[in-house]
Amino acid sequence: MTLHDLIKQVSEIIIPGTDAFYNYILYTSDDNGGFLRTRWCWWDKPLENHKLSDNYEVVMVTSRSLIDVKDLEKRDDTYLKLQFHYDFKHAVPEDADWDLGLLYNYVYLVNLKAKTYMIVYRLAG
Repeated sequence: MTLHDLIKQVSEIIIPGTDAFYNYILYTSDDNGGFLRTRWCWWDKPLENHKLSDNYEVVMVTSRSLIDVKDLEKRDDTYLKLQFHYDFKHAVPEDADWDLGLLYNYVYLVNLKAKTYMIVYRLAG
């Protein structure tokens, strides 16, 4: 599996029927080695792709607000601030402790096998 494959799978679960999440992550994120974080603008080139392992079960995406497809489609800015973790292969809410300190309080746990997700709202401290 590649990073782009993983993003595509998560996109199809969180926002089915559109590539809005997939494109948003590809064109607005920096790769910080294990997680992606949205920038402050859209870039012309997509995020660099690379090989990952195939044994992902639950992927974690954290956000400063609820993910809304309307925010994903705006090209004039990056209204939605996200972190997409590919460092956890079976993420649990406690894996978001670091994110909470950066105000990414909405934790999306995306189950790739069941093709479902749940949102956990957490506060730091």
